[in-house]
Amino acid sequence: MNRHSIRFASAALSVALLAGCHGAPPRPAPQGAPGKKAAATDSAAAPAAANAAAASQGTAKPAAAPVPERATQQYSQALGMMKAGRTSDAELEFKQLALAYPDLAGPEVNLGLLYLRAARYSEAEAAFHAALDRNPDNAIANDELGIVERKLGKFTEAEAAYQRTIAVEPSYAPAYLNLGVLYDLYLAEPQKALEQFEHYLTLAGDNKQVAGWVIELRKRVGVPAAKPAAPASGGSAPTAAPAASPGAAPASPGAAPGVAPAPPPPPPAGRKEPA
Repeated sequence: MNRHSIRFASAALSVALLAGCHGAPPRPAPQGAPGKKAAATDSAAAPAAANAAAASQGTAKPAAAPVPERATQQYSQALGMMKAGRTSDAELEFKQLALAYPDLAGPEVNLGLLYLRAARYSEAEAAFHAALDRNPDNAIANDELGIVERKLGKFTEAEAAYQRTIAVEPSYAPAYLNLGVLYDLYLAEPQKALEQFEHYLTLAGDNKQVAGWVIELRKRVGVPAAKPAAPASGGSAPTAAPAASPGAAPASPGAAPGVAPAPPPPPPAGRKEPA
């Protein structure tokens, strides 16, 4: 399985909420998914207990205005067009929604996803920024913006976008995966990459490919491999010694992007960079 199957951070998760309110997005499947799905559901209100506690301290946020029924219908139609591959029609619908309902982040997020899929990176960047102007805590918009910035060679901005995603949604596993790839392939910081990949596995569950990257990174930075369980007889199990020098080839697949300022050397042949 190559990095395309994980979808670099959009792994099965293009869930752009219509209202774009902050909430826990679904975790991606451990093995990723071949394509990107369009978002479909409205966001939920904050838990009642949290609101009650905030109210007692005088810090309760005003309840979000209900999404008009017409907006919900039009949004559903646009999603159907997006899923059916009618990208031009979907783009037009989302643009109309964005103009008619300037408080909703979802239409701009889906516009960004359409542009990203079509490699229209400058337009995708603008759309995700527009979504974040409407809701800075939208984890999906922040994470997808990081992907766009990475593709544009703006590595510092990409790092900041992933870090914002983690700040607003600490359980959002794809952000750790993307940040790890950025550190490994583009910023040459293998120790930080290792930390992000390990955190990703903690949240997303078993993933053989990412687990393989962790093993290779541990060798590169000189971190001993995890000790195997002791045998039943009580004898001690042999411990693997650090295997590789810091100059070893990158563990993660990928070639340097054309717009990157001084990217690291490309990894061994046969490995592909995500789309």
